[in-house]
Amino acid sequence: MNIIIDKRMRIQEKEYLSKFGKLIEIEPQSSVYEEISAHPDIFFAKIDNQIFMAPNLELDNLYLNYCLFGNDIVEKNYPLDIKYNICQIGNNVIHNFKYTDKNILKYIDDQKLNKIQVSQGYSKCSISVTSNNSCITSDKGVYDTLQNSQIDVLLLENEIIRLLDKNGNKTKMNGFIGGATGVIDDKFILFGDSSKLKHKSLLLNHLKKYNLELIDFKELEICDYGGFMIF
Repeated sequence: MNIIIDKRMRIQEKEYLSKFGKLIEIEPQSSVYEEISAHPDIFFAKIDNQIFMAPNLELDNLYLNYCLFGNDIVEKNYPLDIKYNICQIGNNVIHNFKYTDKNILKYIDDQKLNKIQVSQGYSKCSISVTSNNSCITSDKGVYDTLQNSQIDVLLLENEIIRLLDKNGNKTKMNGFIGGATGVIDDKFILFGDSSKLKHKSLLLNHLKKYNLELIDFKELEICDYGGFMIF
């Protein structure tokens, strides 16, 4: 298993993930602003088992065999930085489709996946997928939209989730729950200390419902690294 991560991830978190496979670290890129400059969910989209990669990401050519190039490059200014920030839950694909990369959008249509339109362009950042029919989000608009679907959705706060500058120091910008979490096997990984969440009990109840074990990192602030990508 290969796991694509933000290079700025802390050592404790890297050591834990490395138990599951080889880590591939994205260096901060100059094409987008510092806080998201090494986030997997900015430069990659995984739809079913197909991975799409932004053509302007600087990454070792060894891994290009596993990916298809998207059509659109990622750029600094919103919404030019959200082309690949797409979330899939079961047969549902969630994004602001006005800005989805053209190659990915064609793939979604060809596979006849169900598109759920949201105004939040950072869809993958904002959603933590917990099963083929459930998720957690820190975005009220996404929450309201998904409540009208068949997806079981939990709303959690994001005020204490931090983004990092290019050197790995926290900034004043809030991150999102999707970018601060990820699932491997039956492990729900939170990048930081779950005791810092106001509504940890709600999180635990949701995870119990979907047979997921919470893995967190005591005494660490919760950080948004853009999640991680497995292939």
